[in-house]
Amino acid sequence: MTALDPVTQEILRHAFAGIAEEMAVVEYRSSFSPIIREMLDFSCGTFDAEGRMVAHAEQIPAQLGLMQFALQQALARHGRLAHGDVVLCNHPYHGGTHAPDLQVFMPAYHGGALIGYTGSIAHHIDVGGRVAGSESAENTEIFQEGILLPPIKLVERGRRNRAVYDLIAANVRDPESTLGDLAAQLAACRRGVERLSELCARFSAETVLAATTGLLEQTSRRTRLELASWPRRRVSAEGHLDDDGITPGRPVRIAAAVQVRGEALHVDLSGSAEQTPSALNVPWASTHAAAYFAVRCFVGAGIPQNDGLTRHVVVSAPEGTILRPRFPAAVSVRHLTVQRLADVLCQALGDLLPERAVAASHVSFPTFVFQARDPQRGLTIFTDILGGGGGARPDAPGDNAIDTYTSSCALLPAEIAEMEYPWRVERSELVDGSGGSGRQAGGLGLRRDYRLLADAAEGIYYVEQLDPAFGARGRKGGGPGSPARVLLHREGESDWTELSAGKGHLHLRRGDTISLIGAGGGGYGRPRARMNR
Repeated sequence: MTALDPVTQEILRHAFAGIAEEMAVVEYRSSFSPIIREMLDFSCGTFDAEGRMVAHAEQIPAQLGLMQFALQQALARHGRLAHGDVVLCNHPYHGGTHAPDLQVFMPAYHGGALIGYTGSIAHHIDVGGRVAGSESAENTEIFQEGILLPPIKLVERGRRNRAVYDLIAANVRDPESTLGDLAAQLAACRRGVERLSELCARFSAETVLAATTGLLEQTSRRTRLELASWPRRRVSAEGHLDDDGITPGRPVRIAAAVQVRGEALHVDLSGSAEQTPSALNVPWASTHAAAYFAVRCFVGAGIPQNDGLTRHVVVSAPEGTILRPRFPAAVSVRHLTVQRLADVLCQALGDLLPERAVAASHVSFPTFVFQARDPQRGLTIFTDILGGGGGARPDAPGDNAIDTYTSSCALLPAEIAEMEYPWRVERSELVDGSGGSGRQAGGLGLRRDYRLLADAAEGIYYVEQLDPAFGARGRKGGGPGSPARVLLHREGESDWTELSAGKGHLHLRRGDTISLIGAGGGGYGRPRARMNR
């Protein structure tokens, strides 16, 4: 293998990251659905010939750490992919997240040599199943959550597998959107392949391969040095989901213990609850993604997230638990649990490294998916995701209205919601006073009210942190953030109704309004005493 000088290594390190970012630009500019092109619920990355992550675009952390799981499953099933092949996968028990997240991988060749792979993961608005949007906390098995695709060849040696396209179109509620967004993923991967080939033409394939290996080994060295500086003590933390997704008022425990042993950080999740009968279970790949995110928050800024980092994070949990469920447990609303897991891990790591700790951010993740028919637009499937308060820091207040931790979705613009769907956004505002008190206050939650303009709609919603006991924790004497809320106003009624269940299914009629309110972030430090005047 060619030994690279540091300058060339650094040039190519930035080139790999730039390729992933350019892939992301291609995808959101060519995608069909607002959840991708406006809310940015997708990610792109490059991988080496063994399927190890090399570089990624900075989109959704919950998706980034797990793409190599699906790619390696694909390579185990199909072997080395040939020039012109494309593999598609969404199966949560084959390296996926939940069924709406379709993953696409494409090999990159130059002069007959396999350079690596490019990949895209994107949340599709619907992949079939029991309810529109495919997600529901009330799902009880994975077969209710839409079409399941283990790693299969979508394209083989340049020829589309028409049967797979036909199968997908026949199983989703909006095939035009789904196939259009899938085409955008292919375009992103193709751009990545082109750029890798151009790098090889400029520097030689041998040099690019050496730089790939060099980057992973460089990251591994930096990670080992970083972990060597951390205390060796074992630190534990826990948090709770409001309920199990079916029975309100039945909290679900998420527990983690972290400790550096040898050259790795060991993350023990064995204290967490057993798998639930609902869709709050987390696929094993997604559990790793949450752990990788938390570690990335606490390592030095110069350490990128790639296989060189993640190989030093060892995650363990018994099968049959909520963080490592047994097939065919439902998983479609796994993101609520992933967010709580990330929060618990950040609490534990903050206790291990208090000089780097901040207050907790909200994990309420207010979300809904409603299907409606409109005379002008036909069938529509509308979704939005609200932000809440970020945790305060020693030297700054928490951020307002952000999608925190392993999430990073943008708020759907009200103009897009009203142009493309039969809905009106009647209110979109920060919730005054929702951040936790402190020397630095926690970030504010966000409220949005949506009025239905079609004759009828039905769909699901889910929101965490309705229980004030599980609000975002303050740190160093800071106060907790305010809880989330869900309100419903029926047309013709004078008052709003506050929903006690954070997860449910609703039937709406014209003029009905649903309001989602994100939780606030925790404060940092005790508030300064006011001076008497």
